[in-house]
Amino acid sequence: MRNIAFGGVLLAVMAASLFAADADTVTTSRLNLQVVAGENKKPVPNAHVVVRFVQKKFLKDKRTSWETKTNRKGFVVLDKIPHGTVKIQIIARGYQTYGSEHELSKPNEELTILLNPPQSQYSAY
Repeated sequence: MRNIAFGGVLLAVMAASLFAADADTVTTSRLNLQVVAGENKKPVPNAHVVVRFVQKKFLKDKRTSWETKTNRKGFVVLDKIPHGTVKIQIIARGYQTYGSEHELSKPNEELTILLNPPQSQYSAY
């Protein structure tokens, strides 16, 4: 009886270590993102950037999204984003909101996002 209990404990410890090792071996990307104005290619500082997983991922910190702002040169760098499809949304004053899905599959991903000026409003009445 004692050997069966020990075997059960050993099996549970092995399964837990395999799960932990699997969580540590998730392939990740370093995302280098630049946000620029579409009309003149100048950097857009202080733009709100949201990166969200399309599919849930199992990470140590159980994070499902990142939120940050661009620096004065329009750059933001995010480390250890798991490979797969992510939704990127960018909100900046004086520009249309940007939203699109991107596939991350390389160790270093570089994206340049062009923000457009707001469209003029019109009424059908």
